[in-house]
This record gives sequence, structure tokens and C-alpha cells, in this order.
Amino acid sequence: MKHLKVGDIVIAVFLGSPEECEVIAITDKKEKLYKLRMKSGTILPGVTWLKNLDAKQKKTKPWHILKYIKHIKPKVLEDNKIKRSDLDQAIDEQRKFIRGEIKK
Repeated sequence: MKHLKVGDIVIAVFLGSPEECEVIAITDKKEKLYKLRMKSGTILPGVTWLKNLDAKQKKTKPWHILKYIKHIKPKVLEDNKIKRSDLDQAIDEQRKFIRGEIKK
């Protein structure tokens, strides 16, 4: 029952079948609630460890975490590729357009 980080890989049970999932968000650190993404793309919200569930929740909750496997570095979708000089040039062009110096 360790505190998980974004990018951790765990085994989670969804509707009775265990599957590898990746932690994509931490929703509540105190209650140890996480948002997981299964390999199929299904997102499971409000997932916690099996040991944290009480008897009633164990019967009714459709998902829970069984085991920690490993940590991977989260994938960054896009890098910041904007250069300062390009940004300054675009701002200057917008100023000229607003003043009416450039007509399109």
C-alpha cells in the first residue's frame, strides 16, 4: 500500500479481471485515490487499494488496485517549440495590424 505517482504501473481489477494500468492522475492523496488508464484506453476514476476498502465497498466497488509493478516516465505529448524571436515577431505583426499599417 504505497503512495503512487503519475506514471506508476499497477495491477488493477476491473469487473473481476486483473489488468495492467497506468496512474494518470492523483485525485486524493489522503484517501489514496487515483485515476488509472487501462491498456485498452478505459479510464478508471477513484481507484484505491483493496486494503483501504471496507467490507461493503469490497462487494460493491467495481475496481481496485492489487499490486504495484514499476514506474515509467510519463510521456510528454508536446514540447514547447516556440522560440522567443518568433514570438516577438508575431507580436510586432499583430501590433502593426491593429494600428492599420498592415492590410490583408
